[in-house]
Amino acid sequence: MNYLPKNLSFKEGVAYIGETSLIDIAKNYGTPLYVYDWEHLKDNINVFTDAFGKDTLFRYAAKAFISKALVKELDEEGWGIDVVSGGEMATVHETVGTLKNTVFNGTFKRRDEIEYFIQNNGGHISIDNRYEIDMLDKVASTLNKKQQVIMRINLDVGAETHPMVLTSGYDQQFGISIGFAEEALDQIASSKSLLFSGIHVHVGSQIKDPKRYKLAMTSCADFMNTHLEKVEGEAVFNAGGGFFSPYAGDEVDHELSVYSQAIHDGVKEHWSKAYKVMIEPGRALVNNPGVILYTAGAIKSDRGEKPYILVDGGMSDNPRPALYGSEHKLFNISGGKSDKEAVHAVSGRHCESGDLLVKDAMLPEDTESGDILMSTSTGAYTFSMASNYNRVPKSGVVAVTSSGINEIVNRQSYEDTFINDL
Repeated sequence: MNYLPKNLSFKEGVAYIGETSLIDIAKNYGTPLYVYDWEHLKDNINVFTDAFGKDTLFRYAAKAFISKALVKELDEEGWGIDVVSGGEMATVHETVGTLKNTVFNGTFKRRDEIEYFIQNNGGHISIDNRYEIDMLDKVASTLNKKQQVIMRINLDVGAETHPMVLTSGYDQQFGISIGFAEEALDQIASSKSLLFSGIHVHVGSQIKDPKRYKLAMTSCADFMNTHLEKVEGEAVFNAGGGFFSPYAGDEVDHELSVYSQAIHDGVKEHWSKAYKVMIEPGRALVNNPGVILYTAGAIKSDRGEKPYILVDGGMSDNPRPALYGSEHKLFNISGGKSDKEAVHAVSGRHCESGDLLVKDAMLPEDTESGDILMSTSTGAYTFSMASNYNRVPKSGVVAVTSSGINEIVNRQSYEDTFINDL
């Protein structure tokens, strides 16, 4: 089952990562709790590096999940980070002491964030709109810096994916429309402080068809080829992220090398000079190594055709079901349970009718209060999107490594939820 942590196994119904019992972890660290199979995550880093080659500019998408421990791990492997906020920048800088291997992405960049990025030797800034160009030029000029920039183009090459994770196409907020890209490039080229380095596209998330990448890169290379004189140094072709990560019921259609080949083939359609490919994997790196542990509370058996299990977490630690209608496979990992399963609805603790983690979960029919439930494929866009809704403290994060258990993010206290109140 390719959606599960690689080192996950079951012994008499109890889940283990390696030799570590997740029941013991739940007892020691409490629930809800994010747990990562860290060896699986490291394997994913190596798979990407092998498939795309060490010359690739790997910029992990921090929005999927970020912690100082992960930044350190990626840095040791020669990876950088794709950031979209001052908070993500500060996390990177605090961990590795520089922003040289970062790309600053996003639709809205605050002036103070731009200043922070440039002052700390930030790598590339991806220009999302023409409004940014003048501000970037002024900040870099004031700081007496030359800043490398790439330009994000909306090619109207969308992916066949959920509309809520589509990031390219006619009716989208991301990037500069291809029809205005030439004017934007002229504006960048006229700046004495901005160095045009390349093109950035991102066609969406959960992309199964490598041809989408090839088509996007072909269009980028064609555009760059008509503006050779404006390229400063070695060209960068940023293919974005969106690499497919399986959930329960999904199968991976292609090896990563197929995506790599499609990207390079697309560049070479119209580009014959030296270049670097940049990619921004996020979900594909961290999603399946991660699970969330919950404790079952009340079980309401008077709800009609199926009982409702109420758990101690919900939309504050995993908002994806409420936002996107996403479904995650649930397991009862407490051990000693019946082999016979029944349909259950699993609901969160928040005062929202939409706080329903799984509408139809197949769980042992003798599931009871106090049992530990494990939600899979929850390593991405869960902790990073967590909130203090209802002033519920954010859950902690632990990593299971070959040498033991590392707590990498502390659980919030009640006091943490109002620490900034005046």
